[in-house]
Amino acid sequence: MPSKFAAIVANTFIETVRQPIYGVLLWVGAGLLALNPSLAAFSLDSRSDNKIMLDIGLSTLLLYGLLTCVFSATSVITREIESYTVLTVVSKPVSRPLFIVGKYFGVCAAILVGYYFLCMVLFMTIRHGVMEMASDKYDQPVLLFSTLAILISLIAATFGNYVYGWHFSTSLTAWVVPLGTVALGLVLCISPEWTLQFPTLKNAFTDFGDLQLIYAVVMVFLAVLILTAFAVALATRFSQVVTLLLCAGVFLIGLLSDYYVGRHAEDALLYQVLYAVLPNFQFFWGGDALTQDLIIPGLHVARLAGYAGLYALAVLSLAVVLFQTREVG
Repeated sequence: MPSKFAAIVANTFIETVRQPIYGVLLWVGAGLLALNPSLAAFSLDSRSDNKIMLDIGLSTLLLYGLLTCVFSATSVITREIESYTVLTVVSKPVSRPLFIVGKYFGVCAAILVGYYFLCMVLFMTIRHGVMEMASDKYDQPVLLFSTLAILISLIAATFGNYVYGWHFSTSLTAWVVPLGTVALGLVLCISPEWTLQFPTLKNAFTDFGDLQLIYAVVMVFLAVLILTAFAVALATRFSQVVTLLLCAGVFLIGLLSDYYVGRHAEDALLYQVLYAVLPNFQFFWGGDALTQDLIIPGLHVARLAGYAGLYALAVLSLAVVLFQTREVG
């Protein structure tokens, strides 16, 4: 059983990363984050530029997670059902629940890799900041190390694709993620004035708000895990377009449930049930807390992790029920 599960997860991960749409969404998201400091410089309020940049950055991560989970889930589930390739798996001693859970974890692993890379780009932009005045200087360590990481990755992926036949998009991701990690580590240890920030690494972490930004991006990823569970469940029955529309609807309902349902929960039992069943994505949004200089407690993030895990488990149970009666042959 563990070997079968690991094989499904690994195959789903590789298949997802090799999808063209995966690379397109990843690099479009990275490009939007890189342009974010320039776009946020037009608020006409010097104290709001960096806050707007942070808010837009977190929104980009959330939108990337929503689109990637839908396209990835439909690629590895809906298309396999429509092309009947799923028969080669379920006809073997592999149960349908194991198939669904393995697909979910494989898609989540692929999304995590892309999300991690985009978080590094976000951290780089936050460290650079918005150039609010003409006297502001570029953060040269950020520009140098990030550019080197991308250039080396492009050269290595191109060389491997030309000489060894490597898949270009997958190779580029495999190179840029570790090199981007090294670049971010160097930026943490080197100030914009090219002075070393260690051995007091606490000074380095203050570039990102004493871990508050890390809490915020983790919370957004927890929301993406729930959306991925919905995408996997819906992909067992619907096409790619319908799954995208339904997941977007779930996301909007989750954002508005606190306002339209939560305030009536004390008056009627129906509202109480709906408020308990519907996902509340407002809990996962830390952008408002960061822009208003509020503290995100670590206990809050831990509770959200438990909530996301239980909710994803419930949605996956629904996915198993939907897939149990789905004709695949």
